Amino acid sequence: MKKNVFALALAALLVVFNLRVEAQQSRIYRVGVLGPEKLEDRLQIKGLRAGLRDAGYIENKNLELNIPNVKIYDELRSIVKTYLENKTDAIVTHGGTATGIAREATKEIPIIFIWGLADPVKMGFIKSLARPETNITGLSSLATPEVSGKRVELFKEAVPNLRRVTLLYNARGENPSQTLILEVVRSTAPNLGLTTAEKPIKSTREAVETVLAISKENTDGIYIVGSGLFTEPCKKIAVIAIQKKLPLSGCGAEQGGLLSYEADEYRVGHRGAWYVDRVLRGTRPQDLPVEQPTKFELVINLKTAKQIGLTIPPNVLARADRVIR
Repeated sequence: MKKNVFALALAALLVVFNLRVEAQQSRIYRVGVLGPEKLEDRLQIKGLRAGLRDAGYIENKNLELNIPNVKIYDELRSIVKTYLENKTDAIVTHGGTATGIAREATKEIPIIFIWGLADPVKMGFIKSLARPETNITGLSSLATPEVSGKRVELFKEAVPNLRRVTLLYNARGENPSQTLILEVVRSTAPNLGLTTAEKPIKSTREAVETVLAISKENTDGIYIVGSGLFTEPCKKIAVIAIQKKLPLSGCGAEQGGLLSYEADEYRVGHRGAWYVDRVLRGTRPQDLPVEQPTKFELVINLKTAKQIGLTIPPNVLARADRVIR
């Protein structure tokens, strides 16, 4: 009798388990991405897509991955509003501005950042790296804001005659990272014998116009504090800088900048998919520790260096992880 009861109970549990598995497999999860222009082309998003695919999520089958075609930052608030109305299961953000806008919009939907946060604790997004204690978690693209100081040092080492630097930064006030990074750049520059002419930027058009207005008579180089605001105009800025024979840091070496020092963008995006998977399976973002990158890649664009008449010191070139020729 007892054996029969046990067998019936076990069978009932298996039926319930199978029903839950079938329901999970047949469910369509909604994930919305929020960030700057041309997200589809970014390595972080390509890594995210691959990671989700590896975890068993197939777009248009059990996953609805919404990657909007953003033209200006002002669209982000209306996009995140749509995510709320559609009861999106998770929001993936790229950049401090997008993360801030998502946080303003919801305290319930899990938010997973995969790039652009210098210090999520100081920025007020989480309580601590180990225990976020909010609906936000993810991966920072900087180990600490001090990495920006290392970038300034590398720029100076690559351009020994650098003295006057035109400094562009996002002044829209939506990205707390800018304040933290600016503090580091401002304190690092004088120690390297650099004087900076700060140019607060609030639009892509203003960024291009600012670079068009400078010349070798009033600056020795251009340093851009990383922000999604500069992503779209970076290629144009790099072309202008090359025409003016000015070294440029802050626009990726792949885009024509002289050098870049970044975490592996694809790897960070791929790891971000793990966070999304955990959240979709029911883990609270509060219980997922924030990760920081441990490896950065120095890329030097020798083609750009030759175009502006610059010889990169051999000791700097020898430290490059990758050289674009």
